[in-house]
Amino acid sequence: MTTDERPVFAQSMAKLVRAFRLRIKADDLEELTGTYFRILESASLSDVLAAAKSCLETRRTFPKAADWLAALPGGGNTAAVDCRLIGVDELEDYHRAERLHYEDAPCACLLCQAAGTTGIALRFVPDFTHEGRTEQAFDRVRNRVVVVGHWAHGEELWRWHAARTAFYGSVPKSSPMARALAVLVPQAAEREPGQEG
Repeated sequence: MTTDERPVFAQSMAKLVRAFRLRIKADDLEELTGTYFRILESASLSDVLAAAKSCLETRRTFPKAADWLAALPGGGNTAAVDCRLIGVDELEDYHRAERLHYEDAPCACLLCQAAGTTGIALRFVPDFTHEGRTEQAFDRVRNRVVVVGHWAHGEELWRWHAARTAFYGSVPKSSPMARALAVLVPQAAEREPGQEG
């Protein structure tokens, strides 16, 4: 679904609320509609409306998000109960990152040029919620919950590589793991994030 289709979705939601005689204030209905929209947004509007009709015909109580997901064509997996469905654009980006093992060729965008990271591989990094937890979403294509992220550029990319270098530097030098990592993992240039160089 797209944001342009949200009013149609909201009408469908309001019909379900009336049909199930759910007593809810207008503000709460708007919040509930927004939550369900985020959970169902990667499905097409026609599939969501068909699932709403199915819930209306088969359920005795107002459908939970998991019930609505299960009623979608190809649904039936309720693993996404506690998270939203991943958006179409996010899904394409995530699958690309997964194929590339979360690392891509260096970038020459303005952010990377300004930070001096044009020679460093891009990294797909997780997004975080306001509570500091990784943001998760349900991937209907792969039928699992994934950590949502984005490609780091510029200073963010430099901080990621600096943190990785610091982590590997904290492993005792005499351990077999440290020796193996020293061979396998190239070290980033020695400078602090934000430092010119």
